[in-house]
Amino acid sequence: MVAASDSGGPWPGGTGVGGVSEAAARGGDRHAAVTAVHTWLAGCRAPIGPGEVARFPFAPVLRHYRAVGRAYAGDELTALLRTVHSRLSGGGRARLAWPLPDWLPSTADQAGGGYDGYLAVPLLDSPAGADLPPHRAAADLLRALSADLLGLEVRALGLGPGRVQRQRARACLGVLARLRDVPLPPPSADEDLADLAATWIAETAETIAPRVRVVTELSLLPMTPLHDEQMFVRCLQLFETLYRRIGDALAAARDALVSLAVERARVLVADAARLLALSPPLYRVVTTMPPEVFAVIRAHTDGRSAIQSRGFRRIETLCGGSLQEAALRAGERLGGVATARLCADLARLDEAWCAMKRTHWGITVKIIGMVPGTGGTTGAEYLRRAAAVPLFPALSARPLEVPA
Repeated sequence: MVAASDSGGPWPGGTGVGGVSEAAARGGDRHAAVTAVHTWLAGCRAPIGPGEVARFPFAPVLRHYRAVGRAYAGDELTALLRTVHSRLSGGGRARLAWPLPDWLPSTADQAGGGYDGYLAVPLLDSPAGADLPPHRAAADLLRALSADLLGLEVRALGLGPGRVQRQRARACLGVLARLRDVPLPPPSADEDLADLAATWIAETAETIAPRVRVVTELSLLPMTPLHDEQMFVRCLQLFETLYRRIGDALAAARDALVSLAVERARVLVADAARLLALSPPLYRVVTTMPPEVFAVIRAHTDGRSAIQSRGFRRIETLCGGSLQEAALRAGERLGGVATARLCADLARLDEAWCAMKRTHWGITVKIIGMVPGTGGTTGAEYLRRAAAVPLFPALSARPLEVPA
């Protein structure tokens, strides 16, 4: 059990599903983190630049945050990290000091922070650059986050409730299997599952760009010391990265349709549908969270809700607006089999998107019941209504038949 003086406990006994994290079981060291940041800050020039950032003591800060939770990191440490951030912002060299400017806000937004801060979305968005295109960065990030999630749960085998922990570890393996485009092997003993996971994790690590590895390491900053919250944060980060890739594919499909490149648009819509197929395995991981544990997490994340997801809203706005308009105009100008098949592709994507929203609704009912949502919505009732709203309302009203 984590010491109450460090983490505001008491917290559940045990490690893994329903208990605390591995880091919490080891315990935090606030003094070590504070001392390390003080020492680093004292040796920095003004303004802070890349050389200083390379020496920033990320490791002791991360160890403490993961052991006690962001909400219990301590006023002295969070105030110190705010000071670092203000010095970066005031120095005019934030762009050169990556990743600190994108990471620091999430270390100090315990009160009043939003959904983006909770998931470190600015950091997740940051790997792309001149040597790493956005598409490659997002693809790498999906694999890196999935491998890290799998490692988190496999390491907990034998520590949490046996059946549930095994079920969750296997569900995490299913997420990575989907990304690797390979079938999920049949159930096996814990040792075999762990061996396969270790192999897949190692193979995945070889393909990940260095900046993405940094983002993956720094972006896990839960509010509590609970193991389930680390899983939950990783799953939400995966959803956000997935939404970004889907949104990018659909924006490119719209642009292709404006140019009347219908077959190119169909390829991009198929890419979006393939990415969306990752959502069922992810939801299988989330459903292993005990409702009583989620209640604790929810109490520490009030005001932060998936309803605030910019990536999700971007997809719905794009599809219900400029993408369906481009599809209708292409159909009017070109007609024929190609545009009819495009609309059939969009209809299948619409069906899969609504199915995903129905799954979200069902999980919400299972885990939190019919209580109000954290983002000011009616919770499960809001999700039930939202699940019935199509992505392409105009296309739903004017279906195009595919000729025989």
